[in-house]
Amino acid sequence: MKTPCYARVVVNLPQLPGDRLYDYLLSGDKEGDPSPGARLLVPFGGRKVEAVLWEKTTDTEYREEIRPVLAVLDEEPLLSGFQRALIDWMAGRFFCRRMDLLKLFFPPGMKVATEKCWQRLVRITEIEDFLSGLPLPEDTRRNFLAKVRGLTDKPASLPFLEKEEQQLLNHLVRCEYMKTGWFPKKPGVGFKRIKVYKLKDRESGLKLTPKQQQVFRYLKAQKGRAIPAREILAAAGVTSAVLKTLVKKEVIESSFQRVSRSPFPELAKTADAVPSLNQDQRKALSLILSAMEQEKPAAFLLHGVTGSGKTEVYLKVIEETIKRGKGAFYLVPEISLTPQTVERVRSRFGDTVAVFHSSLSQGERFEQWWRVKRGEVKVVVGARSALFVPLAQPGLIILDEEHEYTYKQEETPRYHAREVAKEICQRVNGVLILGSATPSLESYRASETGELVKITLPRRVLGRAMPEIKLVDLREEFKARRFSVLSPLLREEISLRLDREEQVILLLNRRGYATFIICRECGHVLKCSSCDVTLTYHQRPNLLVCHYCGLRKKPPDICPQCRSHHIRYVGRGTQRLEEELNRLYPGFRVVRMDVDTTGRKGRHEEIYQDLVKGKIDILVGTQMVAKGFDLPRVTLVGIINADTALNLPDFRCAERTHQLLTQAAGRAGRGEKAGTVIVQTFNPEHYSIASLRHGDEEGFYRRELVFREAGKYPPFTGLVRLVFSGVKANFVAQAAQEITSEIKRELAGAGQEYPEAKKTEVIGPQPAVIEKVQDRYRWHTLLKIPDLKALYVLLPGVLEKHRKNLPDVRVIIDENPYSML
Repeated sequence: MKTPCYARVVVNLPQLPGDRLYDYLLSGDKEGDPSPGARLLVPFGGRKVEAVLWEKTTDTEYREEIRPVLAVLDEEPLLSGFQRALIDWMAGRFFCRRMDLLKLFFPPGMKVATEKCWQRLVRITEIEDFLSGLPLPEDTRRNFLAKVRGLTDKPASLPFLEKEEQQLLNHLVRCEYMKTGWFPKKPGVGFKRIKVYKLKDRESGLKLTPKQQQVFRYLKAQKGRAIPAREILAAAGVTSAVLKTLVKKEVIESSFQRVSRSPFPELAKTADAVPSLNQDQRKALSLILSAMEQEKPAAFLLHGVTGSGKTEVYLKVIEETIKRGKGAFYLVPEISLTPQTVERVRSRFGDTVAVFHSSLSQGERFEQWWRVKRGEVKVVVGARSALFVPLAQPGLIILDEEHEYTYKQEETPRYHAREVAKEICQRVNGVLILGSATPSLESYRASETGELVKITLPRRVLGRAMPEIKLVDLREEFKARRFSVLSPLLREEISLRLDREEQVILLLNRRGYATFIICRECGHVLKCSSCDVTLTYHQRPNLLVCHYCGLRKKPPDICPQCRSHHIRYVGRGTQRLEEELNRLYPGFRVVRMDVDTTGRKGRHEEIYQDLVKGKIDILVGTQMVAKGFDLPRVTLVGIINADTALNLPDFRCAERTHQLLTQAAGRAGRGEKAGTVIVQTFNPEHYSIASLRHGDEEGFYRRELVFREAGKYPPFTGLVRLVFSGVKANFVAQAAQEITSEIKRELAGAGQEYPEAKKTEVIGPQPAVIEKVQDRYRWHTLLKIPDLKALYVLLPGVLEKHRKNLPDVRVIIDENPYSML
């Protein structure tokens, strides 16, 4: 007898609790059995669901009740052994389940969904005869038969049935007239195919109309090539009816041809000269290449001032990586940076480049994924999700602007791309380059302890000067009763740049027109009904918007509390700034760049190209305008309010302020003309702002590290945030208190294998800063622990125990959180 073989699988059902593998029986035919990493269709409860074969085994503890695999969905495994091992590591490292991670590694649209179907097993006349013998209301019989008549012997989606109709269907199933079950739906996306036509091999003696002769002559000139229908119609000047007639006459034949969905059809290769490296760049390149020769894991922090030529160093290292037969990941933090990055990388490496980010259509991402899978790609450019495409033999990972919070995913799975990149490089003996003009505190500290090798680029390329920094104290502006969003100094500098036909960037990190609406009579502030936040007024369209749940409503004419007409719009957003600039500088081209204006596909690239071509005089925007733009004609950057993030209840607020201001300032003076930066602030003495003014970056890091160490925050201590949420406030509070108490007991009783557990500081539980989001009340608890290893073991067990007792309360574990709100 053959030894039975079992499939140990990850069932891809998000509603399943815990992170366990399920066993199913394989056929035992070694030639027909799937390889680990392939998707399977398996029975689960009363459904047929997608699963991923994780491993094969000849032993199972469920031998008596085990069910067989229904179907193999992939001829070739979607996940390699390396990827499955990485998923195992990520599940433990970031407190999530393997099924949560599958969507990161799969091609878009490939998840198999199943639906309840029904099918007819006998002729419709037999069902009619059967129903005629039952005592049924005539309406029920007629309506039910109308639904059944459209069925064939193939499964079809089960429509909505009334209660009486459902009972009738169950009766027919028991009598074997009908059958129901769960079946896979058609995949959401596939390769794009278009209809093409060509002449048939044999000559036709049929008489053709003039229009048909035009098509015949055109296709004959193509010498047997199959031509897309659209091209034929345009060339011959006919309609599609002519093609259909020619097919019927067997003069031409049609077929389908696969075509590529290119995400960058208009990005032609350029023949720009490759710039020569300066002394600092050559030294950086030499250090990185020396490490690459060692065939061991190596990690670098490339700390270069804005405009110092980090990108050219990246491209040189990528070139050397490809020469060694390996691939490279080039990650950027924002979609807005992708067009210019792709343009530079493709100009150097051509069609071996793939791009992968959320702004692409699902079809484009699908085809880019398969290009990588087929080995057609050497360089992958994109946002954090690009790190999970199946690039063969990765040897280099670059995280540009590594300090950006967008490398941290703020929904499950809550991974950080920097930590995943480190792990990948450790596993493949690869080189990791973290590049930034304003490194994160974690990376800066790691360079001091030797975990990262620090390389500095202290000067801008071609000896260009850093921009001049000027501070405007808004306290003095208010004393002088000047309340304009633009100080006199900033208005004067803008006018000067516009007269010289130079470009200006203005940063205001608030969307909308007004940040909130208040009644001057009773003080009532309009808030979102589902979230504990104020509503932001957007003038275009004329709506109040919640930036947390997306609620949209018309602004009131009177106060909903006291019925007063004294409604005031308070605060300024990018819409209001854009309006004021158009009023102050008529005739000049002002463009706004924020989430509201860049939602349409390709809009980031359009704005960037217009900036390059000089079609924009003033660019207004949120923090996306501060990142990565290399525009030689920008000579002035104005920061409207430098204090936006300084007073948030977040230990990273000073670091974020320093990074945003420095990055925004770095957009000025990158060409031959010197740059100026105007910083408007109520806190000119704050060290995050004063360090920018005096060029004392080292002083900022030293002072911030002292504060972090004293407060036991990263990078000196591991930090985990537990967020409890639910629709009933009392249930959430109870769960938060019970689970936090259980965690304290577990940490206090931890054995000698986790000596750091007893040093854990537990803060909370307490209501979150934003207590309600999307109708869910929120509490949170912070855990500060020197070594996270104990929590990797203890937390999942505690939460699993309480998940059964408090099913209505959701618990999120966020390791190294980037939001404390």
